[in-house]
Amino acid sequence: MRTASALARHLSKAELLQTLDVVSLADKAGTEQQFRQIVAHTARLIPLQGLHACFATLDASSQVCGLSRHLLIDYPQAFVDEYLAKDAARDDPTWPALLGGEGPLIWHELRARHRSPAQQALYRRADAHGLHDGFTFGMRHSQLRCVSAFAVACAPRELRRHPRHIALIGYLMPHLHAALARIQLNPARQPSALTEREREVMAWAKFGKTDQEIALQIGVSARTVKFHIDNAMHKLQASNRVQAAAIALSQGLIDWG
Repeated sequence: MRTASALARHLSKAELLQTLDVVSLADKAGTEQQFRQIVAHTARLIPLQGLHACFATLDASSQVCGLSRHLLIDYPQAFVDEYLAKDAARDDPTWPALLGGEGPLIWHELRARHRSPAQQALYRRADAHGLHDGFTFGMRHSQLRCVSAFAVACAPRELRRHPRHIALIGYLMPHLHAALARIQLNPARQPSALTEREREVMAWAKFGKTDQEIALQIGVSARTVKFHIDNAMHKLQASNRVQAAAIALSQGLIDWG
């Protein structure tokens, strides 16, 4: 789990504060308009030219079998319509890489690695719509058989700074994923009840602390810490610690202090 302190090598103090503002907005967002505001704030940190967010439905073998709930912000609708009409997800190397745990994915690197005729045709269509370079990132949903995908168009010259952008997106990703899922999928779920100890360990876990580090802080064994974190993840229906912390923050179960 990336922490705010780990971003210090890439961001100024002012940018770190802006990043925490984005996280706060994402954890409170409940409408599409609020999500658009999150993107506007993110654009102050990453010079994105457009964003396409959606959910990909997965079949029993975890292959993409459909895309839905599209949200476009300064992103060419015509390209998305053409992508869907041609079922271009079959040829898009983004999906197996994303589902394989890679990310954020840089478009020009994917293009260099995947050069089949069908893929090159896809790249030409993207270029025709001004989508020359950028990032794609996303996460699997912890409850549903789907994965979020955020395609961020970005000027190629900006990608010379891509280690900074990757670190920043890695930090924001679970919060953006949780916000989009809350808005687009609208899960009917009441805040989960965590015990006092579960809240305590999650309050430390949000900073990226290991089980051993948390154990030293609260005076229990690392095994006990893992037990409480696993319980919290189960109650929050999260697939990992990062997502559990994001959900706990969004539900007000732990605070930022």
